[in-house]
Amino acid sequence: MRRASISVLAAVAGLSSLLACGDATTAPPSGGDGGAIEAGAPSAEVTVHAVFDLPRGADTEALSGAAFEPATRTLYALRDNAPRIVPLIASESFDAFTVGAPIALTGHTAQTWDGEGLVLAGDAFIAVTSETTPTVERFDRTGQRVDAVSIPARFASQASNNKGLESLAITPSGRWLVTANESALVSDGAPATPTKGTTVRILRRDTASGVDEEYAYRTDPRAPGGGGDMGVSEIAAVTDDVLLVLERGYQSGFGNTVKIYEVDLSGGSAARVEDVPALSETTPVLDKRLVVDVGALPPGSASHPATQPNPLLDNYEALALGPAQPDGRRLVFLLSDDNASRTQVARVLVLAVPGL
Repeated sequence: MRRASISVLAAVAGLSSLLACGDATTAPPSGGDGGAIEAGAPSAEVTVHAVFDLPRGADTEALSGAAFEPATRTLYALRDNAPRIVPLIASESFDAFTVGAPIALTGHTAQTWDGEGLVLAGDAFIAVTSETTPTVERFDRTGQRVDAVSIPARFASQASNNKGLESLAITPSGRWLVTANESALVSDGAPATPTKGTTVRILRRDTASGVDEEYAYRTDPRAPGGGGDMGVSEIAAVTDDVLLVLERGYQSGFGNTVKIYEVDLSGGSAARVEDVPALSETTPVLDKRLVVDVGALPPGSASHPATQPNPLLDNYEALALGPAQPDGRRLVFLLSDDNASRTQVARVLVLAVPGL
């Protein structure tokens, strides 16, 4: 286990009825062909609050979704290779985590399971339980399956192989459930290339009425070379309209690319696409603001067993919002999916971010 401290500038009620159906340095502005990117000077420091490598073992491998519960200081982590939720209990200073007893989820076997996103909604967990089908289901706190959420047909029939729903968020009010496909639907375009990003659909569902909204979002291009990727790995909701989007890519011989962007759906009417059957390069997409490029952060004492442009990096697939700090910044948790590989790390990266 390893810790580091680094600085850098840089209607739950309606839901149940619906479901039943250092020195400061400036982070560089992002490139890419997405919506307009605001790259102005940060208003305060973004801080790497802690880096904590989890002990190796079945309970901490393949973590792909996360939800934070303030009352218990618990970061619930969802495994993608077994139907389990693993509680990670934070220390008082949020720089270390203790692995709790896993919660087994009913209705699935390891063969039918592909957990990718997790939220807490009142007394229930809601999880993306299959990326490819796709499937979103609700479980009670003991892990008993309750019911499922219907998903627009296009997300199943047009999803690229293993590039379907990868994310899940619920807004603080409980009004909206939010998800997105990892890479473009077949009808909407191509995966990311070294010169162009991929265009995905952010799906926002009103938990009371069941009405869906869809917004076009374009990722950054992937790293140069053959066989790489770039996609939307996770979403976290700051407000009903403001979202954090985790873009994650990998390129053999290079390593990972991990960035967090902010989008505001209240100003995104031009990017609404629920009535657009197929997207194109001319489809308006959401503007996005770079919050942090993890690869641009000073690595401190962090290390990694494989090639990475920055040893802080790994395959971060989970994102969750934590508590506010005395200085007004908010903790943001990233969890890496180590794919049960010895060349990767099961890591909790804790950032302190202003403006959230």
